[in-house]
Amino acid sequence: MRIVVVDDHPITLTGLQSLLSNEHDVTVVAGCSDAQEALRAVRTHKPDILVVDQDMPVLDGVAILKQLRSAGDQTRVVLLATSNDHKLTEALRFDVEGIVFKHSDPKHLIRCVREVQAGRRWLDSSLGAYNHMPLPGRVPDTLTPRQVEVARAAVSGLSNKELAQRLGVSEGTIKNHLHAIYERLQLDGRLALLLYLKEKALA
Repeated sequence: MRIVVVDDHPITLTGLQSLLSNEHDVTVVAGCSDAQEALRAVRTHKPDILVVDQDMPVLDGVAILKQLRSAGDQTRVVLLATSNDHKLTEALRFDVEGIVFKHSDPKHLIRCVREVQAGRRWLDSSLGAYNHMPLPGRVPDTLTPRQVEVARAAVSGLSNKELAQRLGVSEGTIKNHLHAIYERLQLDGRLALLLYLKEKALA
């Protein structure tokens, strides 16, 4: 397994390289401290997996993921997350293969890269959403057509106000729709909703 590691903090970068290199079947082919260096390393080494920090100056981990996908590069990406926010939703829209919180036990990163290498998606259990998605049935059987429309719009990264403007309704109506959607699907927010829609091939 050939891996490129990216983190703008030298101590963290060294620690990640050491952790991964201790695995008998892992070779860290490059350690990078910024986005441009990371993109060059991916082009040069063509790694199996890119492990990249979510928060970095100039271009963060999600921006790197977007650039790779826009260029048609399908290198598998594991995001080292620092917070559960809209950036993670954006990363999932661009088909990130793995998400591990930086405060997690190091063994979670090892498990993540192995799952990703095997062709599976691995999301930190702290997210909750993926592991608690209701899987039976199809969204159209569960939600009204209008709710499906609102759900799809909600995971596009727009605020409630922007959603209301796009759909021609009040912000309060959007909030009511979202509350009903979350309650019906037993989800806890937009990240969980995005994962649900992707599971149903509707996102």
